[in-house]
Amino acid sequence: MNPQTFDEYWLGYLAGHSKLSTRFIHYLGLFFAPIVGVATSFLVVWWAFLVIIPVFYLAALFTHPLLEHNSNKPYAERPLWSAIALLRMLALDLTGGLGRQLRRLNEAGR
Repeated sequence: MNPQTFDEYWLGYLAGHSKLSTRFIHYLGLFFAPIVGVATSFLVVWWAFLVIIPVFYLAALFTHPLLEHNSNKPYAERPLWSAIALLRMLALDLTGGLGRQLRRLNEAGR
C-alpha cells in the first residue's frame, strides 16, 4: 500500500478496519479512552491516564492481528492521515454515512 492521495489512503484504512468490532475498539482506544484518561486524571488520581490510555491503545492495536488478520503498519506510516481517517470513520459511523463508504470499498474490490 503506497497511497498517493488521501482518498486512496482512506480506502486502504477503511479496508483495514472493515469489521464493526475493530472499529468499536478503535473508537474506544483511540478517541474515548484519552478523553476519559485525562478527565480521570483531573478528577480522581493524577496517574490514571498512564494506565487507561495505554491499555485501550494496546487493545486497539491488537485488533489488527486478532480480528482483522492484518497489520497496522501501513496506517502507522502516515500518523496524521491515520488520525484524520479515524475521526472521519467515527463521524461517518455516528451519522450513518459509513455504509456508503463500505459499499464504495466493496465496489473498488478491496
